[in-house]
Amino acid sequence: MKLSLSLLLALLPALALAQVPTGNPTATRSSTTVAPQPVVPPVQPARPQPQVLPSPQPVQPIKSTGPAQVAPVPAPKPSSKVYDRNGRIIPGVRPAGPNRVFDSRTGRYYDSMPSSDGQQIR
Repeated sequence: MKLSLSLLLALLPALALAQVPTGNPTATRSSTTVAPQPVVPPVQPARPQPQVLPSPQPVQPIKSTGPAQVAPVPAPKPSSKVYDRNGRIIPGVRPAGPNRVFDSRTGRYYDSMPSSDGQQIR
């Protein structure tokens, strides 16, 4: 025990000196500097020469069948019906996504499942 204590006391100053920095850490570095690489201008792509196109063939007119026909406006699709757990229609509730419905009165979303002609809240 005394031997290990005396050995520790003898090495303690040496260990403490090893922690103290000595001199300038850059003193051992090389003092040569590297020159930056020269900047090379980018190569400009060559401009393409204009091509001479052969003369186009005469354009044939499109035969008209009269004035454009106005497409009828599709009727708005009625919103899907949403039913409660007992099968009654819930007013103010509309589908919000697959298997989700939104109740505009309460501002809440509910899980639902497909029903015969709409959604049914679970």
